[in-house]
Amino acid sequence: MSGARKGRSPDHKDPRRTISRRRFFQVGGAALAGGALTVSCGKEAEKAGGAGQTDETGLAMRYRTLGRTGFRASEIGMGCGRIAEANVVRYAYDHGVNLFDTAETYGHGDSETKIGQAMQFLDREKVFIVTKLWVVAETTEQDILDRFQKSLERLQTSYADALYLHGVADVTVVGHEGFHRAVTRLKADGKLKHAGISSHGPQGDEPDSMEKVLCAAAEDGRFDVMLLSYNFMNQQEGEKVLAVCKARNVGTTGMKMAPGVLEIPPFDPDNPSEEYAFYLDDMVNNQGLSREEAVARIQRYLDRQAEKIDDTRPFAEKYGLKTQDELDLKSNLWVLQNPDMHSICISMPHFDALEKYLPLAGRSFTRADQAFLRDFEYAFGRQYCRHGCRECLAACPHRLPVSTIMRYSYYFTRQGRQKFAMGKYARLGGRNASLCLSCDGLCREACPHGLNIQAQVLKAHSLLAFQPPGTSGRMA
Repeated sequence: MSGARKGRSPDHKDPRRTISRRRFFQVGGAALAGGALTVSCGKEAEKAGGAGQTDETGLAMRYRTLGRTGFRASEIGMGCGRIAEANVVRYAYDHGVNLFDTAETYGHGDSETKIGQAMQFLDREKVFIVTKLWVVAETTEQDILDRFQKSLERLQTSYADALYLHGVADVTVVGHEGFHRAVTRLKADGKLKHAGISSHGPQGDEPDSMEKVLCAAAEDGRFDVMLLSYNFMNQQEGEKVLAVCKARNVGTTGMKMAPGVLEIPPFDPDNPSEEYAFYLDDMVNNQGLSREEAVARIQRYLDRQAEKIDDTRPFAEKYGLKTQDELDLKSNLWVLQNPDMHSICISMPHFDALEKYLPLAGRSFTRADQAFLRDFEYAFGRQYCRHGCRECLAACPHRLPVSTIMRYSYYFTRQGRQKFAMGKYARLGGRNASLCLSCDGLCREACPHGLNIQAQVLKAHSLLAFQPPGTSGRMA
């Protein structure tokens, strides 16, 4: 670690830690990997999981062994639900990120394609590429082999480091014979190194918890790595999964680590940030809206979010918080302070997100951070629907998959994957939150965390329910 960093608060604004995308293009992208990055073995890096990689901006990426895979994974991995352009992948790699988590369904293959476009600039042996496939009971070995081959072609690589069963909510899928036969064949052919699994918990009528699914996978013995939900407001199940994985030397990666909302970035339609520009382009080019309609849709969404921001204002004033970034960064640091979580997969689709999250590299989690998150949970625990929870299901006369709906809302509001979230919600058909409009709200008393569930899912419905272009009303 650089001596200049010693004794500084994690919140200290060090200009050397501000990453310049201009510098990236000036130097020539991946050329940085060969020259600017150096290896340091300071005490802080060793304590956190091994040698840190320090670049010219002062970032000190730390690495942890990803279970029995033996791979030294960067503490910050890149969740690739969507990627604005291939240079984002190159930029992350050049600043120490070496784990990239994608899936065939992310952007209908676009995420894999963007990684593939960047692959020529990456040292293939020094990165860990995960892709994932949805399977059902009827999915055959040959179907898995064919779909996986298309993933490799989009990724422009001859092998993947891990192939996951994607979003498993039924424990019987853990032993899916077609998947395991395909994995055996792919390993023999040199196209795959490891099998993995991810789970968000119960979905729709599939009742199994994340803990049940992932603990069963760890005990099965054929899965080397997995992806799980884990954050400071929803940690009980994750702790149990991490304990089983540690005992069986299974690699662990985290998702959905930042549950709180303090603010929404300001929106200037005449000079939009990179993120809002991405949303506008998607609405105009992929959803068929005019620019005026797209701007109005974003503005309606922001107006509805203002209520949440008003609720958090007293807390923000107490702690002198100015930005959502502070909460997001502390939330992710909380996960990183657990040595049993080997890497966290943060959605970083564009340069703005990289500039926000990459400075987490090498930072420590302080007592002040812990106190902050403890108070936040106390103040806002009744506003956060825990991923995978089903406690309210029995009280719902419609058996509505509340946690699944709220997960889609998370994709929409926190990950910027509006079209993906709306598509997932549309597949619920008539069994969606519109049923809550004429319901007595019996679910509220059933929530162990005190959430007004009916109000929460109706807000989610206002975001996720499709509305044809040119109509008035909600942002959808």
